[in-house]
Amino acid sequence: MEKKKVIELIKLEVLDCLSDSDAESLKLAKEVDPDFPWKELGDYQNLVALLPVALNIEFPVSELKDKVALKLYNMRDEIKAKVEAKKKIEEPPAQVAEEFVPDEEIVVDEVNVLPPEEEKFHPAVTEKIEHKRPVEEVLSKPDLRTKVSFDKDLVEKTVKEYLKSHFAGELESLTKNVKTTRLLSIILFVITLILIATLYFIK
Repeated sequence: MEKKKVIELIKLEVLDCLSDSDAESLKLAKEVDPDFPWKELGDYQNLVALLPVALNIEFPVSELKDKVALKLYNMRDEIKAKVEAKKKIEEPPAQVAEEFVPDEEIVVDEVNVLPPEEEKFHPAVTEKIEHKRPVEEVLSKPDLRTKVSFDKDLVEKTVKEYLKSHFAGELESLTKNVKTTRLLSIILFVITLILIATLYFIK
């Protein structure tokens, strides 16, 4: 790629006006071309960085600010109105309550139903049927409140056996500890008496 064209691409790059195809070409030139003008690239980058300093900052007058603000407020209100109108259109119409129409009354003609004639049986058959009817027997309810008696000796024996089988080791160790404590108390008491007697005779 010619140096003149490369410099033109550098100018566009530092101004951020480079197209995609030209950006690819410039990138390839940076990677491949040994005579790439790096110095010119740096100079143009520094120059573009100093452009804001050379420009005079101009502030708009207050009337212009008010006009712009008013226009922005109007635009906001228009957009809000459009959004609300769109929501109303998208909302489904309120369902009309269906009027309840009572069904036609169905008139049922009364039909007189004659009772069936009583069946007549032979006296002998009637007597047999009466004999076969079950007789209700009233059973006396069992007394639910039954008294339960316990053997006191058996209960005490069972409790003792349970304690002996489950807590024998604990009881034995507890007894040993009590005996040891008593023995130590006696020894300390005797030593105390000896010390008191010794002090008395020394005086």
